[in-house]
Parts: sequence; C-alpha cells; structure tokens
Amino acid sequence: MQEHNESVDQRAFKNVVPIAIWTLAWVATLALARFGPDLWDSQPVASWVAIAANVGVGIGVMVAHAGFLRRVDELQRKILVDAMAVALGVGLVGGFAYAAADSAGLFVFDANIAFFSALMAVVYAVATIVGTLRYR
Repeated sequence: MQEHNESVDQRAFKNVVPIAIWTLAWVATLALARFGPDLWDSQPVASWVAIAANVGVGIGVMVAHAGFLRRVDELQRKILVDAMAVALGVGLVGGFAYAAADSAGLFVFDANIAFFSALMAVVYAVATIVGTLRYR
C-alpha cells in the first residue's frame, strides 16, 4: 500500500478550495453586474464590462468544477454527475412547464430566472446528499 503524507480530509479540502474561490469571485462579479448600474448611473460600457467579467469568472467556475470532478474518486463523481442530471432536468422541465403555464395565463405570480437557479441549486444539494447516503 502506498504511503500518503496528506490525510484524506486534507486532499478533499484542497480539491474544494479552487471551486470555493471561483464561486465566491463569481458571486461578487454577479453582484457587481446586477447592482453596479445603480452605482455608476447606468453607464452602458461599465455595465458591459461587469457582465463580461461575470461571464469570464463563470467560465473559471466551470473549469474549476471540471477539474474537481477529475480529481474525485469514481463513486463521488457518479454521485455528483447524477445530482447534476437531476438538477438540470428539474430546471429545464420545471422552467419550460412554468413558461407554458405562464403564457396560458395560469399563474398570478411572476417567477424569474433567479427562482429556477435557486431551485436547481437546492435540488443539486439534496440529490448529492441522497446519492451519498444511498452509496454508504
């Protein structure tokens, strides 16, 4: 058996840190893109720069997450990919069903993309927990 200097917890922590840093940076650039126009009196150039920064950092999040998936073991990767599939399905099916119902005038409240993004995040977290418990 190969001797490891790092504990499993240290390796797991090192795997998660890049995603955490990129995600925090993405949230910060999203907040800047969303609330910045109020600060700079709706200057279109500044708003486009903030949006471009948000997209660029968002790409960094995706690259960091792909790297994370390559570094975890096969079972953890399966759990996470399954959770992503469920979250994507809920977002797409729910989003399109909502759009159809809304266009038919069946809703009195107005949901937006933020609602479906939050829904997908919650579904991803729950599906990850369920998958982890399933394979214990």
